[in-house]
Amino acid sequence: MPGILPRSEGTPKTLSSAKVTSDIRNGIPAVRKPGESNDQEYRNGVVLTNGNHECMNGGYTNGVLASPRDDERQSHKQIESLAGQLPPDIEHITFGYTPFHQLISRLVQETFNGLIDVINDLSEVAIPASGQHAPSNHVNHFIDRTGEVSAGNLQKKLRLLNFTSDRRAQFIKILVLLRWAGQAEAVSKVIDLNVWINQRLQEYKACISWIGELKRMLGPLRDPNPDIKTALEVLSTGRHTGLSDLGYLPPQTLSSRQLLNTLRKINTLLSIRLNLHEAIPPAFRDFSVGSGRATFHVREEFEVDLSIAEEDPSSQLFFIDFRFQFSPMSAGLPAGRLRDQIEGKANEILKREGLEGLYDFLHNFTLTHKLSVLRNQAYEMAKGYWCEHLKIEAVHRSVVVQYWLNRPGGKNWIEIGLKRGRETAKPYSLSHQRIPHIGLRWFRGGKEVTDAQVTMRLGELSLAFILKQVISLHISYNFERMAARMRETSLYSGGLLRLKSTCSATEPTDASLLVQLSTAQAIKVVQEPVAGRFSILPASRSNSRAEYELNRNVSPASNGASQLTTLRSQVASEEADLDARSMGWEPIRSLNPNQETTQRLFGKAIQTKKFFKKSAWLSGWILAFTSSIEGDFWWIIELADKAITSNSAAPNIASAPLIRTANRISVPVTTFHSSEPLHAGLAGIEKIAAVMISQLVDTRALALYGYRHKIQAVRYSTQRTQVGSLLVRIALPPIATSTNTDLSWLNELVRLEYYGLDPSRKFATHMAKVHMQRNIDGLQNLLTTIPSVAFEPATQNLPEAIKLQFHTKVGETVISQLRARLIAIELLLSLVSTLRSNNLSCNAASLTRLVFGYTTSNTRLKAAIQFPEEGPRRIALSKSNPHLRVVDYLTDQIRTKSLSAVLGNLRLTLPLLRTFSMIEAGQDRSGIDVLTRSDQWFQVRYSEPFSRSGFDVRLRIRRDHAMWFIPEASIRKPENGDHTFAQALKSVTRGKGDGWWGVNGGMISQTKGVEDLIIKLDVVFRTCKQPPLEPNPNPNPRKRKAEDEVVELD
Repeated sequence: MPGILPRSEGTPKTLSSAKVTSDIRNGIPAVRKPGESNDQEYRNGVVLTNGNHECMNGGYTNGVLASPRDDERQSHKQIESLAGQLPPDIEHITFGYTPFHQLISRLVQETFNGLIDVINDLSEVAIPASGQHAPSNHVNHFIDRTGEVSAGNLQKKLRLLNFTSDRRAQFIKILVLLRWAGQAEAVSKVIDLNVWINQRLQEYKACISWIGELKRMLGPLRDPNPDIKTALEVLSTGRHTGLSDLGYLPPQTLSSRQLLNTLRKINTLLSIRLNLHEAIPPAFRDFSVGSGRATFHVREEFEVDLSIAEEDPSSQLFFIDFRFQFSPMSAGLPAGRLRDQIEGKANEILKREGLEGLYDFLHNFTLTHKLSVLRNQAYEMAKGYWCEHLKIEAVHRSVVVQYWLNRPGGKNWIEIGLKRGRETAKPYSLSHQRIPHIGLRWFRGGKEVTDAQVTMRLGELSLAFILKQVISLHISYNFERMAARMRETSLYSGGLLRLKSTCSATEPTDASLLVQLSTAQAIKVVQEPVAGRFSILPASRSNSRAEYELNRNVSPASNGASQLTTLRSQVASEEADLDARSMGWEPIRSLNPNQETTQRLFGKAIQTKKFFKKSAWLSGWILAFTSSIEGDFWWIIELADKAITSNSAAPNIASAPLIRTANRISVPVTTFHSSEPLHAGLAGIEKIAAVMISQLVDTRALALYGYRHKIQAVRYSTQRTQVGSLLVRIALPPIATSTNTDLSWLNELVRLEYYGLDPSRKFATHMAKVHMQRNIDGLQNLLTTIPSVAFEPATQNLPEAIKLQFHTKVGETVISQLRARLIAIELLLSLVSTLRSNNLSCNAASLTRLVFGYTTSNTRLKAAIQFPEEGPRRIALSKSNPHLRVVDYLTDQIRTKSLSAVLGNLRLTLPLLRTFSMIEAGQDRSGIDVLTRSDQWFQVRYSEPFSRSGFDVRLRIRRDHAMWFIPEASIRKPENGDHTFAQALKSVTRGKGDGWWGVNGGMISQTKGVEDLIIKLDVVFRTCKQPPLEPNPNPNPRKRKAEDEVVELD
């Protein structure tokens, strides 16, 4: 049986051990079992033989029954002799066979599972319990059988019976298959033979069908037998006797004049009919009559010739000729099947619908033919230059051409088909009609474009021309949208960079986009019309990258501007890096803040950034260049305390926290995009950056000092870069002067202006301007000798002013220097005022030193007041100056008191100290020493000729006047002095001179007389000898008599 392949062990032994005999009957071997007889070998009980031939037809040879062994032996020999002549073996069919043991295994498993399910179901069925108190006796036992006949019990029995009956049927089928499996080998051979026979039958039928088709195809190729007899008759006599003669009279031949008159008559009839009787459609209003026909002209479509056969105006018009009026097409229809069909259809329509129906028919026919021409042109284009870039589809009566197949994004295509047209009223009728026409729909990126104007040129059909227009409009649209997006930015909207989009409605190669990237570079963007790929000229590495991104863009019209602005930012960044290096700026590659920090500091639209440093600046300040869609900007960056180097080898350092602040350099945008080279603008950027940094650190310092300040408006100058100025109110500390007013010389309001860098470009230049509150004569001459200080004369509205110039490192504040210098100027002015009030002249002046002179009768002395910025004031004197012995006391006075006190001290001590210097400088004066106890107390000691002798000179105030006093108690007399010394000393102590006199307890002298007094005492101690000692009669040392006068010391 087909589909079952029994196992080998299941085959009966009788089949495996059966003996097979074979006979050769008519050249075909036959197989049979031993002992079987062939009925064909016997005919009426007689064994048939072939005479002497060894092959037999029965079991006997020559009337004698052949033994089976001989029969088999002969058959085997015959088979062996024909072994090389046998056909190939029949194909053995094994597809779809299933092993028998698998079938049994599945049936057993299914039976077991079903039995489990039946047992579970039977256990769920409830059976009523039997009666417990049924009556019974010993004779007739009563058995309660109500449970056996209950519905639940019957249901259980029925369920079990159905299951066993079903399983029994399945196993019976298996038994049948098992018994049949004994003959499976023979049946398999029968199946193989049946399949082989069916295949031969199919081949026979295919052969018969092929022969019949060949016979049918050869029919038209067979020429009929020639009719020679009829041919000879026609050629010889000109007629055929077999044809019947109807007796028609031949028409008369018309002359040329008759033909002309007939045509004129037809023309007249046609003109009358068309002008008076026919309802001519609007499209047929352009017609002409001539040569016996009316020619209707439909512009860019066709011409049709019609005529009449009768004079009756209601008769039918007839089709004469038809010609296309567009190219590329021939003028008329060639003779043939197409013309015949059009002529027949046209005459039928003229008879039924008239001229209006004819126009509709020919109009639709022409439009369909035009679409066919366009479709053929599209296929020709797709096979040529536009190969692999066009996709053509013919949908009903329209042509769909998809272009730019390999561009990403939405599809782009055009549809050329028939449109219904507007509804118009029919002439001479109340009904309306729609005249179809060829229209075009353009889909750009999957969306229909409704406002595009595409010229079809229906008189000269050219799909290439139409496609070029559409592609030109598409390319122009892309460039216009890119240009519009870029003009939204300040760079291109303000005219800083130039942008020009060239559009063309017919030629795609004429459309382009010119973009100026910087002052030195510009690009031209074009789009290839066939493939739709963008190209950026000239070719470069950065341009190639932008071109690749532009070609990958799904919507270049909307997003293409971003690629171009990114390219502009990259070019600007490269130029800035190159020019910054030429300016000596060092790029910082280790500083790479993350995106969040970058957007927080520089904005979200940032595209590229670079950092630079100047070696002359403080390490905490650097420059940054950023480029975005809004333009190029320079920034001053303040770093944290963590140092950063430009040659760091770790670009992935976590440098985001290093940036503390970022301030954009606000400069005229023409600085970046002018016609000058970029490095010329960078010099100005460097100056402005230095000014901004200085202004920033100065405002911080002012806030730290607590000074009120105000930033004034920014100004720009072509010659000197000035970013702004600070108005600062600096309250100077009070300075001790000799004046009686506390009003300072300088105004508290100081204008601090910034002027970029000095010529060496290493230091920042600042200018401070402060006005005077009080004028000083000769101030201009005084300040001309002081470097970095200038004088500004007074005007009508403003008083005199002093300008101070500073040079500091970029990033270093100038406020401390400004404050110190203002203090120095205030001090200088106070000192000069004090000197001039004391009628003293200034010999030289600076912000740290003032030299003035004070004269005597014979010599001119000089003194210098030193007041450094970082140190106390002091008095400096030359070695020959007599005040050198009291210079320390003078320095202490100028520090603690004022210059007036110093000057008073100089005037007071000058005669005394000059006398000391004079007696010390005399000849043979090595035995005298002047000891300075203070600026008001001096001790004179002599060692020769008298040892341990001398006197003291002290300053005393007597009646509000300073006077020098020599106490008598301080006079040390020599031990070996004579009477002459005593007399000489008494003459001085009791005497009186010019500006000095003796008093009780000593001698007193004015400033002008102290010189004479000291000289007289010096003469006494140098020349006299000590007299004998005498007792002092006056016990009161405070009272002395001199020339009958008594003077008491206050």
